[in-house]
Amino acid sequence: MDNVIKAINKKIKQIVISLTVVGILLLILSFLTVWTAFMAKLVMGMVILLMAYVFLSTAYRLWQIQQSFKDIGKGKK
Repeated sequence: MDNVIKAINKKIKQIVISLTVVGILLLILSFLTVWTAFMAKLVMGMVILLMAYVFLSTAYRLWQIQQSFKDIGKGKK
């Protein structure tokens, strides 16, 4: 049972770190949009890429948690 809690704790920490980094990057990009029209287009592209990264990385980490639960259910460590 301790292994389950440790695995879940590790994955949650990874998700929190990922979301924090993306949040900081989005904050920086929001300041850059004020300058020029070209920068606004560039920043919008970066925002879309960052959102895609957030969704994909979060989905992968949740899938890893799901696999951990399946392994525990089968008796594997």
